[in-house]
Amino acid sequence: MDLFSEITEDRWKCGLTDGPCQTTGLDLLVTDPAHGAVAQFFGVVRNHNDGLAAAAVDYDVHPELASKALAELCRDICAEYPVRLVIFHSRGFVRVGEASVVIAASSAHRRDALGAVSDAIDQLKVRVPIWKKEIGLDDEQRWLDGHSLREE
Repeated sequence: MDLFSEITEDRWKCGLTDGPCQTTGLDLLVTDPAHGAVAQFFGVVRNHNDGLAAAAVDYDVHPELASKALAELCRDICAEYPVRLVIFHSRGFVRVGEASVVIAASSAHRRDALGAVSDAIDQLKVRVPIWKKEIGLDDEQRWLDGHSLREE
């Protein structure tokens, strides 16, 4: 995958790419001979949201802040689960049916790989500063509500 921002540590890798994320070969990035489980998640742009038809989403990203937040997320997930982890997210235009986020984790057993992937996507939506502008079939643009990054 062609990343414009990438951070790698021993057990994880994260990054940002322009346009849609590639979904092939992600499992190879988390391969470990001691691991018998690989879990993957692809967040794919769907053709509707809140009853409105959609053609694409344009992701707005602050690269430095998003990269830092993704790295912190990877560190936290790897501290909680004994996994190898990869997280990539899109910046820019992603059409319906294309992936905007991909996550893979490998572990010795399925429970850790599945838990890591599930927690990673849930936390990414709250912790990483990425904003979505949905593009309708009529080219109407609407910003979607996100989560506050402020700690209460």
